[in-house]
Amino acid sequence: MNVLNKVLASILGVVFFFSVGLPGRFGTGLAMEAVYGLIGLMHGGPVTAGLVVMHRGGIVYERYGRGQDKDTPHEMYSITKSVVSALVGIAIGEGRIKGVDQKVIDFFPDARIAPGQGSKRDMTIRHLLTMTSGLPGDGDAWDDGWPPWWEAKDSGRAAFETPQYTKPGERFNYNSGPAMQTLACLVSRAVKKNLFDYANEKLFGPLGMTSVTWDAAADGNNYGGFGLSMTARDMARFGQLILQGGRWGDACPQTGRQLIPAAYIAAASPPSPRHNEFGYLFWTFNKYADFAGTYEANGSFGQYIDIFPEWDLVVARTGDMGWLFETAAAIGVKYLGFDSILPSGVPLEAILGPLGRLDVLR
Repeated sequence: MNVLNKVLASILGVVFFFSVGLPGRFGTGLAMEAVYGLIGLMHGGPVTAGLVVMHRGGIVYERYGRGQDKDTPHEMYSITKSVVSALVGIAIGEGRIKGVDQKVIDFFPDARIAPGQGSKRDMTIRHLLTMTSGLPGDGDAWDDGWPPWWEAKDSGRAAFETPQYTKPGERFNYNSGPAMQTLACLVSRAVKKNLFDYANEKLFGPLGMTSVTWDAAADGNNYGGFGLSMTARDMARFGQLILQGGRWGDACPQTGRQLIPAAYIAAASPPSPRHNEFGYLFWTFNKYADFAGTYEANGSFGQYIDIFPEWDLVVARTGDMGWLFETAAAIGVKYLGFDSILPSGVPLEAILGPLGRLDVLR
């Protein structure tokens, strides 16, 4: 596709957003199809592999490209971190972890604390969840001359032993390596079980998430910062659980199951003191003034689980060019009115038609 066509497509996209994207002007299904097509056109082909929109607990829109379908797993990259956060919450709810302020050293009593690294003893689970552990981040050297933690006999202990760059709590430093492997293995040690097995028992299984796979380090411990793969529908299931405050199944307190403590979910989305767009391994939408309370799990190359509590909405997306999708989702929710009753008085679901429902709803 030549440059002129890309420019024209970009102009069409802008025109679409600011003319068609008015409340009630067209059905949301048409709008989503247009967004999908225009963004793909701008880049010479489809950039979204899967898109699932859940509204009021059911799928109201579903679209796939690149030869994928509802049964095709996709690599999640850093969405893995948000899943690990959920598992921390579950372990806290079961009393396996005392709380987010418990010291990390409690779970690694066999760790070697190097000279000059004494502040590592003050590191808490909260520091790991908020990317303020002081361990080297993605822009730093993960091994710093030490044997790589991912090849160690105990990847969690080796990750925890990685030299700190700062004291815990001093600054935000995004981390897909040592800090996340420390956290993942911490949960595994706390529950005395392989992390994937624990997730299948306590999270994936109850939600009916059957497509999930999880890569592991050389010692068999699952990676904490990346490594999960799942379908867009299973992404939506996870997002719906978070939207519902950790409860799954019937909303009735007597029959629904509180998988993750509601208090943990409530604490996970507000921003931390060191970063105003990051909570407990979830990103917030604070950069958009109209989206207070909205947050997401996201992964490299455009993997998103966007959670909009105000509209009772979850958007799960796989593909490329993530920043374009994030903008499209934000504009779509604000101006296309997912939760609106259109002028004809017909609800959104009646216009789109339920293209599918999750096996287990709330």
